Amino acid sequence: MKPRGPRRPVLLALGILLAWLVGAVVVRLGLDWSDTFPYSEASEWRYLGVAVVALTIAIGGSIASILVFRRASAPHDRRR
Repeated sequence: MKPRGPRRPVLLALGILLAWLVGAVVVRLGLDWSDTFPYSEASEWRYLGVAVVALTIAIGGSIASILVFRRASAPHDRRR
């Protein structure tokens, strides 16, 4: 069995950071896209949609990183 070093928690933190970074990129690109339209009441809904998509990506990516970390850290069952 390989000893667990500090590398795995660092990879977990990088995965979560990457998820939030992708979410921030979605916000930036989404708001740039939304600003190409003239301002109206629909603009507020576009802004809200961009925010929801970005948060979904960030939170979903964080959860996925945690699940991958847990699965990689769990002892493997060799009976399968």
